[in-house]
Amino acid sequence: MTGLIAIDESGDLGPSGTRYFAMAAIVLFAPRDLKKAAKLLPKDGVERKWNNTSPEKRSELFDTLSELRFRTVYTVVDKHEQESRRPLFGNELYRSVISQVISDAMEVLPCKDVNVFMDNCGFISLNDFRAIVYSTASKYDTNPKKVNKVLSEQNACIQLIDYIVGACRAKYENGDRTIEKIRDKVSIARRR
Repeated sequence: MTGLIAIDESGDLGPSGTRYFAMAAIVLFAPRDLKKAAKLLPKDGVERKWNNTSPEKRSELFDTLSELRFRTVYTVVDKHEQESRRPLFGNELYRSVISQVISDAMEVLPCKDVNVFMDNCGFISLNDFRAIVYSTASKYDTNPKKVNKVLSEQNACIQLIDYIVGACRAKYENGDRTIEKIRDKVSIARRR
């Protein structure tokens, strides 16, 4: 079987704006495991995100997610109080966090073959993303089959991880407790 890792981020990368920047990955052995949750996403071609969904619909989605088989890992960075002596912002912060999230996701991956997808963004090139994935895979004896950036409105797994990473950031940004509904699915949670 070929597993799946889907990655997305929440928050901005600059020193102002959101206080927290978060990135998360959903780790699946069989993508069909998320079909029930994906059915809750309207099929109208609009990108569904944490920020454009009502709290009631988010709660319903997380109730459904809590019943399904998957793992998730995430890293949340407090941009105002970073641990390093030299704070990271912009693409440098993005590369640092995505490297950590990919490593954590591969650590909990239940198989050797994997497809790795991330939301299509301009913060990292496809070549750099692939280089990080392949370099990390060699450390975990994992075999990436497909490594691509995809449009979230065309990929239910990317939309679902947007909700999860949105909930991770909302926990720190404003005390939202939605992420607690899938606490048992969280394999690695880092705050830095």
